Amino acid sequence: MSGAVAVFGSSEPDENEPAYRLAYRTGLALANAGFAVVTGGYGGIMEAASRGARDAGGRTIGVVSDIFSARDANPYLSETLGSRDLYERTRRLIDASDGYIVLAGKAGTLAELTWVWALARAGCLPARPVVPLGDPWPEVLGILDKHGMLDPIALSMTETAGDEREAVEIMKRRLAKFSG
Repeated sequence: MSGAVAVFGSSEPDENEPAYRLAYRTGLALANAGFAVVTGGYGGIMEAASRGARDAGGRTIGVVSDIFSARDANPYLSETLGSRDLYERTRRLIDASDGYIVLAGKAGTLAELTWVWALARAGCLPARPVVPLGDPWPEVLGILDKHGMLDPIALSMTETAGDEREAVEIMKRRLAKFSG
């Protein structure tokens, strides 16, 4: 398998937290499956996924932004792509990736996820696999669906996973489906 998968998630977890360890294992599993890993390029989930991918010998791409000039990119990146602001950064993350794994996060993570759905619904992005991984996604997506906030395109693109192995298997299966 080849291609690139973005990993979205919080910038806050450190290496002693379960969310960081899950992101590390996710990056490792993606790289072992032959995927490049694309992240926002900074700490927390982004660092962990990049670190896992690099430890597996994989390629890592970080999309960094001028607005975060006080932050350093994480040291596990093979390459960086620059951006002027959050709009450009989010679009570059989306455009550089064939699919998306979404871990727990806050407003930025939700914005990335919903922007993928919105672009696909508007016809600006082909349907690509979206795999929300772990808690709290089944509950969050269930609430959104119950209240009619997920359209058929978003629902068809999205499948939750309980662990990193399942997430990568879903990604491989869905990429084959969407490209075939």
